[in-house]
Amino acid sequence: MKEKNNKFNKLIIALIVTILVAGMIVIFTVGFNKSIIYQKGTKIEVKIDQGYQLEDIKEIAKETFPSRDMYLQKIEKLDQIVSIKVDHYTEEELENFKTKIVEKYGMNKDELQVEEVESPTTRISTLALPYLMPVILVTALTFIYIGIKNIKNKKIGKVMITLLLALVSTIGIYFSVIAIARIPISTYTMPIALVIYVATLLITVINLNKEKEIEEEQ
Repeated sequence: MKEKNNKFNKLIIALIVTILVAGMIVIFTVGFNKSIIYQKGTKIEVKIDQGYQLEDIKEIAKETFPSRDMYLQKIEKLDQIVSIKVDHYTEEELENFKTKIVEKYGMNKDELQVEEVESPTTRISTLALPYLMPVILVTALTFIYIGIKNIKNKKIGKVMITLLLALVSTIGIYFSVIAIARIPISTYTMPIALVIYVATLLITVINLNKEKEIEEEQ
């Protein structure tokens, strides 16, 4: 039974290492697949003085730029300026887009204000930055707690390494799978990563405390 467990553990470790290595190769060669929000491109900013409904603009955009990745965003609260980011479009499509908006809202074409704004690519480090300090703080406090809890434990070094490996491997696998599977980096990517990180932290600490209690009972 013990031999079977050892083989299973070795298989899991080999699988984890394979995913991490493959993920690192993809990240450093191809990079992540970013969603349209974070890609380099051009935003079409439209000002409609009389106001607009976002669903109307979305429908017009879908008709004008079919089968295209796009991202619509309200620029201000008065519902007068909307931004449409499309991965690519032609001048003809842009003119068609303007015409459809004019027809929808009964405007003169001269009244419609349209501006094309270049949008640079967003770095992954920029997306991760807001989460860096909370992660460092939570991790530091956890390691301090584990250190105090195991201050008399001769295996304190092993305990610390176990916690560190659990955190690094879990987050490493998460981002490796995203890179390998070409899952687009979106607004949900970093919050999900934070949830997974904190969950791993809690589960690992609970398991380490249980192991310590079992050892003390023996």
